[in-house]
Amino acid sequence: MRDAPEGKVNANQIPVDDPAEMAEQIKGVAKYLGADVVGITHLDQLYVYSHRARGNAAMGEKPGDPVNLPHRYAICLGFASDYYRYMSNNSKISDTEYQFGNNHAIVPTFMLASYIREMGYPATAHHHGKSLVNPIPLAINAGLGELGRHGMLIHEKYGSRLHLTVVTTDLPLAVDEPVDIGVEEFCKYCKKCARTCPSHSIPFGEKGVLNGVEKYLVNIETCYKYKLAGRGEWTNCVVCVSSCCYNKPDTWWHDVAMWSVKKTPPSLRVLIVKPLLWIDDLIWGKRPWKRMKWLGYDNAPKTMTCNIPGCTARHTNLQDKRLHTTNVSQGGTA
Repeated sequence: MRDAPEGKVNANQIPVDDPAEMAEQIKGVAKYLGADVVGITHLDQLYVYSHRARGNAAMGEKPGDPVNLPHRYAICLGFASDYYRYMSNNSKISDTEYQFGNNHAIVPTFMLASYIREMGYPATAHHHGKSLVNPIPLAINAGLGELGRHGMLIHEKYGSRLHLTVVTTDLPLAVDEPVDIGVEEFCKYCKKCARTCPSHSIPFGEKGVLNGVEKYLVNIETCYKYKLAGRGEWTNCVVCVSSCCYNKPDTWWHDVAMWSVKKTPPSLRVLIVKPLLWIDDLIWGKRPWKRMKWLGYDNAPKTMTCNIPGCTARHTNLQDKRLHTTNVSQGGTA
């Protein structure tokens, strides 16, 4: 589906008298097609790639072609993965959930763009394997959540387990506003994703500036290189996602906790955040994980000897799965 050609725009354009009403209609269509959450923002050209990474023969597009995307709006869609299968990480079970989530999001995004073109307005689908935009900052601008320490969107209900896609268009739409759900203060004190990251890719310290944007500077290179460590056993590491305190089942107590953080003034949120962090570690563990058997797979840990020279540890305790701990004061590893 990612290589399917996108159709032409209907010449008979439907007039839009009320962009707010149209925005609600488009959100309804997107959710009907399968999206769990939808937000709309202006298409900021800062988040449009300059050149194509992949080509599409059906559309006459080649890798390296300059990108021209003059659309006015970005419709941001989020598709939630299953909480419990993510808790089986790292395993082929969590791999399946992660990859299926990416694949599942392609068809609804493609269909929403087709729906808008049928209304007489240009629209382009951006999804896994074919995207001309960076979906995370657009989703933040569209009010779907905030940026976490681990570099991903954190949604109030689904945490970090949303697969994001975008439809860009010129269809007149009312836009949403960014939200404050308390992530800024929570990530400042939590650091759970940094403590559990097997590759030491998530920083413990303060934010930095990259390309004019202030954020926590995740080491993308070491993050992706770590995926090579699981060849034959697993492919995608989702430890930071499952460790995130916002990533919890859809329950009333989770709603109450997140509501209390959101409604507390930012200067006082530390009084709420620290007790919640203590409770999270107590109930869910410092490294959340779940034993699971699913479709013939079993994610039970296998006793192994670390292949890092000089290390003799046998890494079997999933609550302390991180292979090595960082000596922050000396900048080395122990």
